[in-house]
Amino acid sequence: MTISDSLPSIYSKIDSINKEATRLSTDNQLDKALETCIEAYNMSLQNEYQLGAGCALCIKGKIYFKLVRYDEALAAFHQSVEISQDIANPSELARALSGIGAVYYSTGRIQEAVEEFLKGYTVLELAGNVKEGLLMISNIVPCYNMLGEFYIAIQFAEKQLALARLYNLNKYITNALSGLGELYFHIADYATSLTYSNEGLALAIEINDIHAQGNLLANIGAVYYLLDNYTSALDYMMRSIAVAEKLKDNKHLTSIFNYVCCVYGKMKNGSLALDYAMRALSIDVAHGDPVGEAYTLHNIACVFEQSGDIHTALEYAQKSRALLHNSSIKEAEAETLLLIAKCYEKLNDSSAALDYAKDALAIAEKINSHTLLQSSLRHLESISELSGDNSAQAHYSRRLSAVSKIITKEEQRKNAEKLLLEAQIKKTREQAEMLIAASNSSLSTDFLNKTNTLRQQGFALTTTTIHTGTKKTKTNTAVVVQTFGHFSVTIGNRQLTSDDWQRKKARDIFKILLINHRKSVTIDELIDFLWSDSGSKNLIPTLWNSVSYIRKALEPDLKPHTPSSYIKISDKSYMLDLGTDVSIDFLQFKEILASARQEKNIDVKMSLLEHAIALYNGEFLKEDSFEEWASFERESMKELYLDATIEAGNYYLQKSRIADAVLYARKAIEADKVYEDGYKLLFTALSSNQQISELAKAWKLCQQAYKKEFGATPPKFLEKLTQQ
Repeated sequence: MTISDSLPSIYSKIDSINKEATRLSTDNQLDKALETCIEAYNMSLQNEYQLGAGCALCIKGKIYFKLVRYDEALAAFHQSVEISQDIANPSELARALSGIGAVYYSTGRIQEAVEEFLKGYTVLELAGNVKEGLLMISNIVPCYNMLGEFYIAIQFAEKQLALARLYNLNKYITNALSGLGELYFHIADYATSLTYSNEGLALAIEINDIHAQGNLLANIGAVYYLLDNYTSALDYMMRSIAVAEKLKDNKHLTSIFNYVCCVYGKMKNGSLALDYAMRALSIDVAHGDPVGEAYTLHNIACVFEQSGDIHTALEYAQKSRALLHNSSIKEAEAETLLLIAKCYEKLNDSSAALDYAKDALAIAEKINSHTLLQSSLRHLESISELSGDNSAQAHYSRRLSAVSKIITKEEQRKNAEKLLLEAQIKKTREQAEMLIAASNSSLSTDFLNKTNTLRQQGFALTTTTIHTGTKKTKTNTAVVVQTFGHFSVTIGNRQLTSDDWQRKKARDIFKILLINHRKSVTIDELIDFLWSDSGSKNLIPTLWNSVSYIRKALEPDLKPHTPSSYIKISDKSYMLDLGTDVSIDFLQFKEILASARQEKNIDVKMSLLEHAIALYNGEFLKEDSFEEWASFERESMKELYLDATIEAGNYYLQKSRIADAVLYARKAIEADKVYEDGYKLLFTALSSNQQISELAKAWKLCQQAYKKEFGATPPKFLEKLTQQ
């Protein structure tokens, strides 16, 4: 007997109408499907059948999604979440959360998408519904892929593979193998990528999974492309195109068309490269895919740039940037900004090239992407060299050197992670087996208890933010952290002293966690930062002791084995979260400057700039000037400060407020004794006001600074400014 058999006949009728709506939607009879599910929803309301209402709303959301009516889709999915959560229906709840995630993914809001998919997966895991959880994992993997979190994605994909093999679900096995092939491709492990992809392709052919064949052929083609085997790359890609055309899979077609564009670009066949990119663009536009359109526009811009048609390249690159600007894919936006900078550089417009490269640098700093920082700084160094700005060139060279060292460390860390991955995968498979043992568990009150517990811990299923982990003790105690000039931490009325920290390493760990506030830092990263020269010695106990000192410093009355209000601990990482009533000067500084960059009202913008400048009371963590873990953030803060002071000074110079312009110029020079833009502003301001004696003093100080720093004289153009 089915559930419906035990319900009133009207409930069975509603279930049948919902099934018919689903069938019509599958057959793409969307108008009829929408009409049918609305009928089911209205009947459910009339008969107080919440299960039917939640199901109808979920179907409605899927139909609106297909119609690219995303706002209406979200509204329907959120309503379904509310109902499904109330009646503790995990399957329908997960489907609705998956629908929300799909909308976010399709609109470029990838971080929000993965949060919704993770909620759905957690719901299914709590309910013991492992099989449906597999579908959710297949959504999670591409999100982490898009976010560049490849190692996280690999672990989810391996979990998917382990579970699929245990259940002998060939379709999910091929999906997981395809995902792993793509992910190992992204971490440049091409041999492993080909192994997974070829295994997946063989299985896909065996079970006649045409869709999987298309993806796997594309994966293999992409590997051969990066191995410079363009003939094999085109062979697999053309086979993939044939599959996609057969399936009318437009999203896949655009992706593979873009890859073919890149292959022909490498083969110096601009005509065919442009042809395939344009074919991709027409599909992107026709189906309302802004993210796909942005990537395609970028590729078209690259083709024109390579062919020497710089103005056309700029046109397409600007269109790509406009689409990416409002998405969460900031790395792609930064890469497009660098392409624009490159175009302006070729047009000998150093000023515009510099502006766009700086915008790319700002994004790189915001998302903390060291590789992108490296690319941005290389561009800035090159542009400064070509424009004859020796001071700026030296500045960017110094920053580039520091970032390159960090990248080397990152690569070493990633190699270590790679070695640990097999052990992590083994653990994942063991967890999968444990889940299988519980897969037959029913929902009942256990699920309700677990979801209520999650709600108490802040896991809000109806919002776009996921909060997991150890329950955080609520605190109303204000926390104030100063990092500029002099480091200090004040909690309530208590300012921490050296005695509170007890150990320098404890204070250093706190600072590293602070730099990554509300972001997890792995144990391996902390050890690498602080004890990189200690060889193979087991330093985990030392780290634990240091963290215990931090706990005591922050919360001296905290009882042993009690969760900290401020430090979230897992077996692999630590995260510092100082709560809502917190003031951290460098974070405020960055947030205010970010607001200033977006502000259109000039008076408001200047007020924000002045506020940010006032927060900068000296170098970031000055006492740690020789610590590599602080160098990147220090240089980043300094760069932001210098840019802000010059922008403020130039504004006041234009307003003929010479004293204010001089003030901000001197602030910049105080922060960087050989800062060319600072001297330029200072000399121009003093000259405009005929302050001859002050100008002479300033020029003498400039000469002394350049001699001390470089053993050379200042640039000629600065000297000319003093002679006007």
